[in-house]
Amino acid sequence: MERTTESARSTTINSDDIIGLLRIGTQNQYNARELHTTNATIELNVTSLFGQDYDYQLISNTNGELSLYYPRRILLPTIDKWSNISTPKIQSTIDIRDLFVRSRIARCRSRFVAPVILLDGKYICRSSTVASWGEVYSRSGVDRLLDTGNRTTNPSIIDSTTNPTAVTNDLDGPPTIAIVGAAAAAASSASSSNVEVPQQQNIFDKLRGADIDLLKILDVSSIVNLMVEKRKTMFGVNVTSSENSDKENRYRDFQLLILPYPGCEHFREFSIQSYNGDLMFYDWSLPINDALFQVPEHLSSRVPTDWSFWKSWNSIDLTKNYFQLILRHLETDEHGLLIHCISGWDRTPLFICLLRLSLWADGWIHQSLTGTEILYLTLAYDWYLFGHCLPERLLRGEEILYFAFMMLPYLISNEFVYKQSNNPSNSQLTNVSNRTENIYSISGLNDFENLNSNSSSSVNTNGSSTINFHRDSDEVSFNQNIDLNISETNKDIDSIPLTTRKEKLLGVSHLFQLCYRTVIPNRPPTTTSSTNLLPDSLSAFNPRPIGREIARSINNFIGQWRTQPR
Repeated sequence: MERTTESARSTTINSDDIIGLLRIGTQNQYNARELHTTNATIELNVTSLFGQDYDYQLISNTNGELSLYYPRRILLPTIDKWSNISTPKIQSTIDIRDLFVRSRIARCRSRFVAPVILLDGKYICRSSTVASWGEVYSRSGVDRLLDTGNRTTNPSIIDSTTNPTAVTNDLDGPPTIAIVGAAAAAASSASSSNVEVPQQQNIFDKLRGADIDLLKILDVSSIVNLMVEKRKTMFGVNVTSSENSDKENRYRDFQLLILPYPGCEHFREFSIQSYNGDLMFYDWSLPINDALFQVPEHLSSRVPTDWSFWKSWNSIDLTKNYFQLILRHLETDEHGLLIHCISGWDRTPLFICLLRLSLWADGWIHQSLTGTEILYLTLAYDWYLFGHCLPERLLRGEEILYFAFMMLPYLISNEFVYKQSNNPSNSQLTNVSNRTENIYSISGLNDFENLNSNSSSSVNTNGSSTINFHRDSDEVSFNQNIDLNISETNKDIDSIPLTTRKEKLLGVSHLFQLCYRTVIPNRPPTTTSSTNLLPDSLSAFNPRPIGREIARSINNFIGQWRTQPR
């Protein structure tokens, strides 16, 4: 673990870097074991950008031993430099990495709870959903084979007492399984973390108890669950679950906000509908959709809408209302918040990204970053380094990443502004929302002071192609003619100072579209199943072999079952 403080600006980000980031993102999914120069540069840039405004700890995940699709160095912001509060959010006496180790198998794909935003002295965290017995067994088998020895404890699972014939397809799995090393680690850390150590020997008491320990150390009191189902089943086996489906009600101390939100498959409809989110409607009648909207009335009443019609909303309205609900909760709760879906790399970064950009536009977080820098940061950290598989999404036409930035023009009005709570500690924060910042560092960018509704904009790239955009959101659209010749030496031209929330978000949205369409041509798919939005140079992309991973997990589980004493 490394504690770091940066003060001097050491990284300059321009549109070339954003385009390069998108290009590498279209070629492969980030993997912590695959270290090469491009990934190392991205990781260093992210660290430098965080260091402009925060002191932080770096948690080592060098070979993916904590989570394969988490960054090699997980950033844990501890102090906001714009605040007068000098006490770190996480004390140095707490071994946060050990908590990550003990809780990692408790969640799907070992995507444990990770704090990614520090706001008003509270963490906004992300993760996947909790794992059921099928995922736990398969993950423990992988750990046995691939354990690098870099973990602070040994989370391998050994069954020495259970009759394998008693194993049933149940959410909470077998009743008596011990975790080697976990109990000792929990006992040794109890004195420093003041967290109650679960005494039960049930595997889920151990793992989910460690998950709950981590949540409490991070001062998380509420969990936003975006799943449309209560459990995820593969081949008749429950592999994931949601906190509210825990049979032992272990998460009873947390406020659960169930906000069913369509998965990445739904966003194929986005490109089919010519990128008009108003025409996107999710089919809630499918049998898989058994999760129901569940939010306390005192919170839902703070958003002026009739929640009884939530299933009838299009994707734009659903996202707007959910986003506003999360903001209102952050305003009224002095504790942290966890946001997750199933795997935590599609819907989760969508809302984390929107929160980061919205809070930045109001001057609450990343106050020293320009629009170009915050766009790079959220694309790199919230999406790429946390495992979003852009090549596979493009291969299937599921443009959830593009949808996230298309949402920004819909979030410019005052109801999406975060209002500081009455927490006394918040009075020490410095409000810099009206500071003048540079939004663009892009070559040949013309002034865009006139934002006209119902208009189109075009971008000429190297004079060989024209990219057309048409956006109509709250009567705001873009109308520019820009020569996007990124290779020109005039990319350091003075940027346009923009200070208002509206201009910041519109500027970031437009810059993203310019860079995105430079890398990924605008080719609306047909309604056929052969949808491929990848650039022609990557048309032969071979997506991540999910089936192979599932088969390997099943084989590990069967092998472990056969070796147990009878």
